[in-house]
Amino acid sequence: MNYVTVIYLVNLILYAMYFFGRTGSEVEVSGMDYAVSGTLSLFLIFAGYLNAKKRMIYRTVMWMFFVNVFLFVCSGLFDQFGNDFNILSTGNSDSFLFTLALIVYNGYLFPLTVILEGSGLSLIIPVVLSFILPSLGYLIGKRMYTNNQNPTEL
Repeated sequence: MNYVTVIYLVNLILYAMYFFGRTGSEVEVSGMDYAVSGTLSLFLIFAGYLNAKKRMIYRTVMWMFFVNVFLFVCSGLFDQFGNDFNILSTGNSDSFLFTLALIVYNGYLFPLTVILEGSGLSLIIPVVLSFILPSLGYLIGKRMYTNNQNPTEL
């Protein structure tokens, strides 16, 4: 079982439950939002650690990053060339569906998305963090797992 994929989808569900259950405006970010986002980010680091502990290959922690890159590239392509080949056009905003999917898919980073709103970084940072967080956990797990092994067993 790929722990990063499972935890990523669990993060999506947990943050959706938190987001729709909270009170206040969608653009106001509270300390609790940061705490929930940080906790869910730690879950992704832990998932990368579990993948390393179970001796999975590094590629298993990259699955969510590849999905994010796909959504980001589609968003950019449809924004640039949308009128020519986008069957999913929603009027003037041709990349709306892919941008929305990217933001929803990385919902656990909502406070960061709100802070960076209006810049391209609100789409780039979630893609980069989907690479960094599980990779960091995987590297920690790989380091700890190799240090705990008995050298005579190798």
